[in-house]
Amino acid sequence: MNEISVIIPCLNYEKFIFQNLEKVVEKIIYLKIKYEIIVINDGSTDNTCQEIIRFINKNKNVKLINNKFNKGKSLSIISSIKECKYNKIILIDCDMPYFNYFEEVINKINKNYDLVIVNRRLRESQMIDTNLNFYQKTRVKIGNIIGFIINLLLNINLNVEGTDTQAGLKAFKKIKNFNNLNFYSKQYFFDLELIYHYTKKNMKILSVPVRYKPPKLSNIKIFSFKNFIIIYELIKIIFILKFFK
Repeated sequence: MNEISVIIPCLNYEKFIFQNLEKVVEKIIYLKIKYEIIVINDGSTDNTCQEIIRFINKNKNVKLINNKFNKGKSLSIISSIKECKYNKIILIDCDMPYFNYFEEVINKINKNYDLVIVNRRLRESQMIDTNLNFYQKTRVKIGNIIGFIINLLLNINLNVEGTDTQAGLKAFKKIKNFNNLNFYSKQYFFDLELIYHYTKKNMKILSVPVRYKPPKLSNIKIFSFKNFIIIYELIKIIFILKFFK
């Protein structure tokens, strides 16, 4: 029987988290897969936690990890992986990006792949809305620059046009001794480190092309101190992986 663990990190998403959890459960039931869902409430200051608990009351396959304060997305994901019952893990952001590809990603990881990633930088991928506002254009440019730097310095382009480490949907199998892998990111770059480890271990990786639209809104603003934290962590992670691995 197919078995999957789904990890959903969440921060201040009270308006939509209940209905998005419904979407995930409905899709998994349709696919007839044995499952668990681990939702991480990473120190939300709104009613996100209460909405997750409300959903758990109607579905016992859903588990809450409730961080009383914000520990960081990466650190929360790494901790939750240790709680997973199943070897195949789906990681998706709480706003359900690329949910149209959720079933495809599950089907691929159930085949002979160790890591399946949504990749916006494949030639076959397509941005479906090119009438972008300033924020969207800036996010796309920053993403392209980050992808270029990562490929250049870490050589994890997977023999495709470019590696998209930060897209909010991927699946992976916990390889042997997974818990012995070192992850240094606390906030934003668990995905980068995961792809790096699986690449260096010559695991079988698949990039999935997508049609996508850059988000108009985000909790990461263009002119925000948080961007300096992101840049600092990216530089730190690249430096560690480049020179100490």
